[in-house]
Amino acid sequence: MTDIIFSFDTEDFTSSRAADGILYEANLFREEGVRGCFQVVGLLAKQLKAWGRDDVIEALSHHEIDTHTYGHTLHPLINEYTDIEDFYKAKAELIRQESLGIDYIKDTFGIDKVYSACPPGNQKSYVAMYGYHDMGIPIYADTFCDVKEGTGAYYCNMFHVYYYFGIEWFLREATDEDIKAKLDDLATRERAVIYTHPNMAIKSDFWDAVNYHKENLVPFGEWIEPKDLPDEVTEKILNGMRKLIRFIKADPRFRITTYKELSEELLADGERVVSKNDAQMILNHLNEDFFPMQAPISLSLSDMMLSARDFLLGKDKHVCSDVYGFLDKPYEIEKTITASRDDIISACDQIKDGEFLPAKIKVGNEFIGPRDWLIAALQVVLGAPCVKIEPKKQLPSLDCMPEVRDSSFKGTWQHSDSFEDKYLSDRLRYQSWTMRFRTKSRAVKS
Repeated sequence: MTDIIFSFDTEDFTSSRAADGILYEANLFREEGVRGCFQVVGLLAKQLKAWGRDDVIEALSHHEIDTHTYGHTLHPLINEYTDIEDFYKAKAELIRQESLGIDYIKDTFGIDKVYSACPPGNQKSYVAMYGYHDMGIPIYADTFCDVKEGTGAYYCNMFHVYYYFGIEWFLREATDEDIKAKLDDLATRERAVIYTHPNMAIKSDFWDAVNYHKENLVPFGEWIEPKDLPDEVTEKILNGMRKLIRFIKADPRFRITTYKELSEELLADGERVVSKNDAQMILNHLNEDFFPMQAPISLSLSDMMLSARDFLLGKDKHVCSDVYGFLDKPYEIEKTITASRDDIISACDQIKDGEFLPAKIKVGNEFIGPRDWLIAALQVVLGAPCVKIEPKKQLPSLDCMPEVRDSSFKGTWQHSDSFEDKYLSDRLRYQSWTMRFRTKSRAVKS
């Protein structure tokens, strides 16, 4: 069975007229007995109150409310202000801004928690992922960090789900046969997020294209509105939406759910505990494929690293918790190195809980990479008095996540011309050691 989440990028804080799209879609879904997930921009939540749109606020009260960032395309974008060397400074600013946006959302809608964060455009900042996790948000929607099968993946301590099917343009022309064919496609997936932008049921263009393209083009509050769509186009979109909902509800291949329900399922997965007796299994797995483990237990490479450290320090088990990747490119040795048991154990103090992993580890008088130390540490746990370390690549394959593997943010979406992407794309890849997959998901291959 395929889980369906209806996700609404609810974002246009420049037009009260565009908010009619929110009203129409929220009411339509309620009439059909379906709870949607409305990802609301913080500034829009504030504007709905300023505009006196109590009708929109009431309509949304019947649905799940999540966050679509504080200001969406208001510059500086999340990518722009988090593309700095100092991660902790970037995260502090991220949490400051996003907490303000979520406060607006909680105040407007009277809720006490959001369950997912959805970045606008391609604002897939690793800083935001860690920051939202620290803010208690479990799910990151519309992500690069999911596999093509749509099973979901953990990355930077959040569970990531891919936006799969956008409907606002599809529904303008779709026939019943087109919808049925799309349902056959959706049914091949474990999870499918169906998304739309309520403003695009009303407007002919995106609000940010005319107000925030590369820079803040107009003063706040003096916005330009795109033209309205003809009424017949709006009606066609809404009628198609109703038909799609009814087809999905009548099809036993699908279950309609929400981010909140997904977060509860994730919580029910329970604690992950690695035993010292698992060391041989983990080593065998890594020697076969340097990649996260999915079965019999879900482990990231960072989980394995921290487990090996604990075993070397005399512990019999490791309870998995938050994990981190690297801030710099992991070091690669150029020649074979031999290290003693004592040298490997002495390096344990370089690997700390709640911190980014060291990109370079000193062992005796030599430096090795984190993969080198992990493999060597597991061998020592299993009794090896010394280990031979061969040159290897230090990061896992990201072929299962090609958008992460190939990410390059400079010159894309609404980024300013001065944006360099000096750190973000590379550091997103460096977090691949935090990647892992649920044991209950369909098999994920590297």
